[in-house]
Amino acid sequence: MATIKDIARVAGVSTATVSMVLNGKDCITKKTKEKVMAAAREVDYIPSIAAKSLKTKRSYTIALFVGDIANPFFPEIIKGVEAAAKDRNYSVIIYDLSGQDQDFVEQIDKAASQKVDGFFITGSTQISEEAKKRLLMIADSGIKMISCNRFMEWGEFPLIYTSEGEQVDGLLSKLAALGHKHIGCISGYPEYWVAERREDFYRKTLEQYGLYHPEYIVNGGFFIEDGIRNTKKLLKEQPQITAVMCVNDTLAIGCNAAARELGLKVPEDLSIFGVDGVECLKYFAPQITTVDTHRYEYGYKGTVRLIELIEDDGSRKQELLETMVCSCSIQQGDTIAPPRKEKYENEEREIKEER
Repeated sequence: MATIKDIARVAGVSTATVSMVLNGKDCITKKTKEKVMAAAREVDYIPSIAAKSLKTKRSYTIALFVGDIANPFFPEIIKGVEAAAKDRNYSVIIYDLSGQDQDFVEQIDKAASQKVDGFFITGSTQISEEAKKRLLMIADSGIKMISCNRFMEWGEFPLIYTSEGEQVDGLLSKLAALGHKHIGCISGYPEYWVAERREDFYRKTLEQYGLYHPEYIVNGGFFIEDGIRNTKKLLKEQPQITAVMCVNDTLAIGCNAAARELGLKVPEDLSIFGVDGVECLKYFAPQITTVDTHRYEYGYKGTVRLIELIEDDGSRKQELLETMVCSCSIQQGDTIAPPRKEKYENEEREIKEER
């Protein structure tokens, strides 16, 4: 079996250099890394994780907990996590949290029993008191954790989240500038952090224009069928609405489908935008405008931070526990336009008649 000495001989570098490349250290030039990896392939080198684990007392494995593996929000995060782990010679075990709360507790225990080095936790599911206690116990045992787009203020866990507020404000401001006076919001469960946070963006922006109406918000669920149901409910109760913000893209897909079922044209009769920038939006017609939260980026960066925590000797603890904020951008689609003029004329006529 080939060893790092064989790689060093073929690559013409020291064994120390080979070791640093194979361990994903950043202090080696790209050219040298490529030369070492080419030599490793040439000699058919297979790294011994078992031997490495015995030496370092680490498994070089990360547990990735995702809210629902079937949700189109998560694939880019998973790809980012796996890419960063691969670059640093770690493996990833994925745990799907779409089941009941007790399933999360059981999966926490399962991951810990497999002696993983770190937990990467993301998703929209709530964390019960029992799960919190279990996570704190496991953190005390030495397993490192990072929380992605989920505040875990009850423990020493670094948070990585997206700064989509500016882009949400920009799209809502654009709707107001185009003449929309009645802008609704299709949101998720109000007790979930992502829904609460994005509803707050909606409220603060529309208050600036005197357009905020709390009765224009409908809560309940985060999936396509929730978007369909809640859009129909909102438009039945508030038919004057001409634009809708959805707190995630699956709700926006549902909103778009509901508009079609109701005989409304998007964006002529109803303007729509979502948040997250899921890959599948590009295949819809019209293409839904959204805020791209660059999920691959924060999956990658979050994993790098987690591995740094795992490998830290304590000297960088406070630095590594600091919150990380990832930038966002607007992904322009075809679902935002001025409201139909005749709709407002009819509305103003009705108001005058009531008076």
